[in-house]
Amino acid sequence: MERMAGYLENTAAQRLIKGETTPKYKKKRVDADRIFLPISLLVVILYLCILCVPIIAIAKHAGLTNIMGTLTDPNCIGAIRLSAKTSLISVMFTFLLGTPTVFYLFHRRNRRWTKVLDSIVQLPIVLPPAVAGIGLLLAFGRNGLVGSVLSRYHVEVVFTPAAVVIAQFFVSSALYIQVLRTAVETVPGELFEVSYVLGAGKIETVVKVILPMLSKPVLLGLVLSWIRALGEFGATIMFAGNMLNRTRTIPLQIYTLMQTDMAMASAMAAMLFVMTFVLLMVVKIWLKEQG
Repeated sequence: MERMAGYLENTAAQRLIKGETTPKYKKKRVDADRIFLPISLLVVILYLCILCVPIIAIAKHAGLTNIMGTLTDPNCIGAIRLSAKTSLISVMFTFLLGTPTVFYLFHRRNRRWTKVLDSIVQLPIVLPPAVAGIGLLLAFGRNGLVGSVLSRYHVEVVFTPAAVVIAQFFVSSALYIQVLRTAVETVPGELFEVSYVLGAGKIETVVKVILPMLSKPVLLGLVLSWIRALGEFGATIMFAGNMLNRTRTIPLQIYTLMQTDMAMASAMAAMLFVMTFVLLMVVKIWLKEQG
């Protein structure tokens, strides 16, 4: 037994000297990267196909003639004009109301009830548009919580352009708040303290120091909110209706054309895609050039 133990010890020592840490029958390690990289490439290609194939199908079905025809059709032009006007107004309200909300939640972030408010602010991101439309209708309708008060003064909101603005603001403002909130959290706390020490108040610090420094996230958040407002459909049709030259935005015009002319509906859909894509690309290029 002692000879056997000595033999095993000598054998193990020789393997350590030669750099062999495992027996000769050790299995070869499989290079994970050689398997993972091709699979990742296939997943990316599949994902891009899911995104791009419907867009290509829309453009092919519409045709260049119909796409150019949307620029001369009076109903389509009216829908584009109304969408541009209402979405810009909703973006303005998003900036005016969303910016103070972000900084208020940021300065009160350590309090428990702030988490509840933060969840309420982010709720429109995950809330189905149909649910938002019903909620707005019950709130601002003639017998609603707010609408009943407004009706006493002969103020109507439902089925008006104002309803379109409210619906767009409701579903899109949370995107701006989310982007700006993330950017504000990256600002060093010492920057606020230095501004306070130099005599600036909280509002002056936000307006003159923080917002100019965060101009890129502010612009990106507003553009994302604008694009979301342009494409809003569910809440708008339930709350504002689908009246020509009054509440019929681009998505509602697409829905209306689908009943009679699928080619023109595809052309309007392609037009909306081009508008949003160009807008997003221009902003990204501008942000990149600004460094």
